[in-house]
Amino acid sequence: MKKKITALLFATLLLTSSCGSTKPAADKCCKEKTEVISGEDDPLMKLLASALIIFSINLLVTGGR
Repeated sequence: MKKKITALLFATLLLTSSCGSTKPAADKCCKEKTEVISGEDDPLMKLLASALIIFSINLLVTGGR
């Protein structure tokens, strides 16, 4: 039961969390200098996230056996 809850929490964390900041810049001078770097196209992170989700689903289905 504890493994199922842990796997469910990991899957929820991956699906609902975001890596970027959502706060807007305070003034115009800071907005002009701010550069946003997106990690959405990172294939390694997508692979790791997919593997973790598949592993957690496997734990939920098989019960960790």
